[in-house]
Amino acid sequence: MLPKKMLFILPLLLMLAAAGCMPQPTLRSELFLHDTSLITREPCAAPCWNNITPGETSWSAALEIIQGDTRFQGVEVNTDDQEGLIQAVWQPAGSGQFCCRMLAEGEGENVSFLFLALATPGIIVDQVLNTYGEPTYVTTFDFTDQESVVQLIYPDVPMVVSALVGTKESSLLANSEIVAMLTMAPDEMALILQTTDLKRWDGYQAYATYVQATPVVTPSVTLTPAPN
Repeated sequence: MLPKKMLFILPLLLMLAAAGCMPQPTLRSELFLHDTSLITREPCAAPCWNNITPGETSWSAALEIIQGDTRFQGVEVNTDDQEGLIQAVWQPAGSGQFCCRMLAEGEGENVSFLFLALATPGIIVDQVLNTYGEPTYVTTFDFTDQESVVQLIYPDVPMVVSALVGTKESSLLANSEIVAMLTMAPDEMALILQTTDLKRWDGYQAYATYVQATPVVTPSVTLTPAPN
């Protein structure tokens, strides 16, 4: 499994990496990936995307799919020998903006995580709930003073969907925009559930309500960081 620091903070870290390249950091951009397959379930349903399923699709097969897809450009592959990870990042063709990232624990392994920063306007929360039902848990984070996020957690998929609510004074609404999705191998979601504070889904609420809510899941396992 991936090191603890790469687990549930991954959506935030990848959003920061993607949005940080913008003239003004933002999670709302037409330059990110235009893709509604999360709700159309074509060519496959989450956790599968573009015929890549974390935990099942090999790294080599997934990379071949990405590199052979004319909708994408600028595919870069990097390895982290210290952490034992390999990752690929890519851009929508013609956008010049990285949108997507895929990680595995080595070239001979299956994909572990698949992250997509989604273009807006695009998918809204109500569409996700109509397709997958209500999430089990939520978490929150502030990206900027104007952009706060509620992450909708679907352990059974397994998937995390990030909804942009606006400022800290805003609320999660049916028409809140989905700005990112993260799918993962089942064992990675299981580890998240053992190592992360999670709040219970309680419907459409003020962002502050979710921030102040008491976690219903608290860490039961403490992981030792990978040695330097």
